Amino acid sequence: MYFIADHHPAEVTPCHDDLTRKIALKKVSRLMREKIAYLARIVLRYQIISVAALCIVAAAAVEPPAIVEDPASCGTADCHPGVKDHKYLHAPARLDACTMCHEQVENKHEFLAIPSMPELCLSCHEAVTDSPIVHAPVLEDCTQCHDPHGSSQKMMLAFSDQKEMCFQCHDDSIMENEFKHGPASVGACTICHAPHSSKEEKLLREPTRDLCASCHGDLMEEMESAVHLHEPLKEGCTSCHNPHSGPGPRMLPGTTKEVCGQCHEDVVNVAINSTVRHGPMATEDACLHCHSAHSSSRAPLLKKAQIDLCLSCHDKEVQAPEATLQNMKVLLDKNSDWHGPIKTGNCDGCHLPHGGENFRMLKLTYPKKFYSPFDMAYYELCFSCHDPELVKRKETKTLTNFRDGKRNLHYVHVNKEERGRTCRACHEVHASSQMGHIRESVPYGKWDLPINFKKTKGGGSCQPGCHEEASYDRIFLDKSAGRTVPKLQVEQK
Repeated sequence: MYFIADHHPAEVTPCHDDLTRKIALKKVSRLMREKIAYLARIVLRYQIISVAALCIVAAAAVEPPAIVEDPASCGTADCHPGVKDHKYLHAPARLDACTMCHEQVENKHEFLAIPSMPELCLSCHEAVTDSPIVHAPVLEDCTQCHDPHGSSQKMMLAFSDQKEMCFQCHDDSIMENEFKHGPASVGACTICHAPHSSKEEKLLREPTRDLCASCHGDLMEEMESAVHLHEPLKEGCTSCHNPHSGPGPRMLPGTTKEVCGQCHEDVVNVAINSTVRHGPMATEDACLHCHSAHSSSRAPLLKKAQIDLCLSCHDKEVQAPEATLQNMKVLLDKNSDWHGPIKTGNCDGCHLPHGGENFRMLKLTYPKKFYSPFDMAYYELCFSCHDPELVKRKETKTLTNFRDGKRNLHYVHVNKEERGRTCRACHEVHASSQMGHIRESVPYGKWDLPINFKKTKGGGSCQPGCHEEASYDRIFLDKSAGRTVPKLQVEQK
């Protein structure tokens, strides 16, 4: 090798000075290029060796070890990365006790296949099958619901949404209706259902009533103290309510009438098909206007005492199809002489509560008009309590006080082939301020026809719009004897 320091200019012939310098410089240039190339080859050789070394190391990391001496190495980044990267870990995974589930062949990196997942899981979690009704996945494959190593969800659930998990197997059409049960709507299925096993059908955590009571305790308290309990509740709430969703309010499987009609078909048919229908039955709540759905201290599951219940609507004028009904509460408050059924609080003494074929939903026939030819068939309602002889006998001593001596004035007014006065012509059927429910006036077309009844010691008088003043007397003043005697005795002399 040549270096510039090896040349001595003193030994060079002076006449060849410039030529010699040029030749020397060319030698130096060639030598420098050779040296640089040599160094480059050395660097390249070492780079190839380094890359090869890295490849060998990487290959060694991918290749599983032949022997596993420390199980703690399983969940590391070098072997099974991510196995322990969860918020909630299966205890064996957390403790690096992989061989609790994976059976190792000696100390080799070789593991036997798990023969039966349920059998393996139940070797620790045997309590999940203590009850007689067992969830199918528990007996098939626990990993349908649980991740065997860990999860971001409690209980190592394999799904973030419990509802999504359940609908992997169960038909999601149970949630397609408009009105949804709270727990079901948010996917909290295990509020009501045990996930593994239960003594109850459908894997319910408790018997239906007890389960519902765990949230609806106020209703259950009422039912416990009630005298009358709705019969379906003895079987469970789901006789009427869908536990997941329903097309009707309160998760009912239909309208109120449709649900009630499943048991009370005859009543609902009356409410729907009667000539005269009770107004509340045409509304959404229908039966629930008057009846409690669950329990009551009154039969038949009435929400209030009957008269109070009726007056909760009839405390104002009510527009009926054929007329405006008077404010019944005001009428009763202003008049102290109440009709017998009202005194006992039984409006259904005369009226049907759901609907009927007679006007005003009366239980039996009653003349609708002021005048009517006499026919006993028109008076079935009145004579279901009162003696029909009251209008059939011309004379009586005992049947009525409305008599002039023994002349029966009921017969006189009512028992006519034409234009017989009906009961409503003189009597207020609900309440009056006068004895015998005598009216102060009676509607007669557009005219409020006055009665002008006056009570006397032995009878009374009236001067209505239909005749001059007339009086009647059950006793007669015997001036010669200086005393009063029954008029009947005088008439019999």
